[in-house]
Amino acid sequence: MQKIVHGFLLAWVLSPLCANSQNFNYSNVDLVSVTFSGGNLTIKKDNGTGPYGTPQFTAAGNEYPVAYVSGNAPTVAASFTFDCANAPDSMWIRGTGSDAMDFAAKKVVVGPPSGTIHNLSYPTTAGSHAFTASIVRFFKPFTIDWEFSFDGITWHTAGTSENTLYVVRDTPQPETSQFKWFHTVYDLSCRNAQYESTDTAIISHVWSEFLDHVVLNWEDDSLFYYKIMNSPNVTLASLLANKDAECYTFAQLFLAAIKIQGVVRTNNYVYITPINNTVCGNTVNRFIVKNWTFGTPSAASECPDFPYKNTYTFTTLPPPYTAYVWDTYDISDAVGIPGSCTKNPSSYFNNHQIVKLDGVYYDACYGVTFPNLAAIEYAAFDGYSYRYTSGFTTHALFTTDLTQSDLSETITTW
Repeated sequence: MQKIVHGFLLAWVLSPLCANSQNFNYSNVDLVSVTFSGGNLTIKKDNGTGPYGTPQFTAAGNEYPVAYVSGNAPTVAASFTFDCANAPDSMWIRGTGSDAMDFAAKKVVVGPPSGTIHNLSYPTTAGSHAFTASIVRFFKPFTIDWEFSFDGITWHTAGTSENTLYVVRDTPQPETSQFKWFHTVYDLSCRNAQYESTDTAIISHVWSEFLDHVVLNWEDDSLFYYKIMNSPNVTLASLLANKDAECYTFAQLFLAAIKIQGVVRTNNYVYITPINNTVCGNTVNRFIVKNWTFGTPSAASECPDFPYKNTYTFTTLPPPYTAYVWDTYDISDAVGIPGSCTKNPSSYFNNHQIVKLDGVYYDACYGVTFPNLAAIEYAAFDGYSYRYTSGFTTHALFTTDLTQSDLSETITTW
């Protein structure tokens, strides 16, 4: 009888805990959540509801983005459940992440059961190395393959966590009333400036997002320049929340994507207007962006220098806000310079906002650069305009002669 009992006990001790004797598949160890810490940066939601919370990953569906400044190592903690009727007092857990990032094996206590379910907590642990200093990185996704072991020697899979992870070159510039650390700002910047380190290279690669007239947010949704021709959105926040906005917002988006990398440039925001000279007793205060079709001028006797006239009552942009509507017209809007995700955006303005960096003018709405103001005028404009109201009718007069006015700029720091 002693031999039988001894043999039974020996077989029990040598067999794996919670193993199926037929196929040796261990009972479930399931990843529940992962929380990042250790200096990770705040990321604001594009919809304006504030920063993302923690944990950044849950098996139930959270996959929130994470951001670090280069030269830092990501730090994580994780929780698991263990389904076992005969659990040991402790187990080993480790993780292997993207960029050959190891999260060291840790011996963890197996929590008391609820039925057959036990909770396991992997403690806050820094990754095996820091992200290379002064280099932009972009991981979509940053994965961590988790494993568990009963003895620290033989390892078994315990699930995979996935999070988008951004590594900015330097500490982002501080937030202001306009500049916020939005999700799309990180994404657009790091996605385009991956592996870059110098100011010049970061600016150039971030700018590449705007060149093809398709600017995308972090979800790969289009950001429109005047999807509707009377878009009210004039801030970075409103562009990201509504995915449609005016020139203000695209200039701000470009600058924000530079500032999030810690790139500092002052006197970078340019507000452009006509010089407000007087012609035929009126102030020239508007311009038209290519292309417009010019018919027979009807106002040559009223103002020879501005011989084309259109008229409208109340507004040129009635619903559905997709085209100019005139009561009478000598000129009409035609498809011209495309804007972001829009073939024929609004083109009758009294001002425009662009970016100036290191002597170069960047127009993020249209994805074009200019060496000076005069180049903007002759490359982009079809003419100048002034208007006045008589009774309930607005009279808008136009010229194709670009010498009839000029541009004025006001430069500030955004």
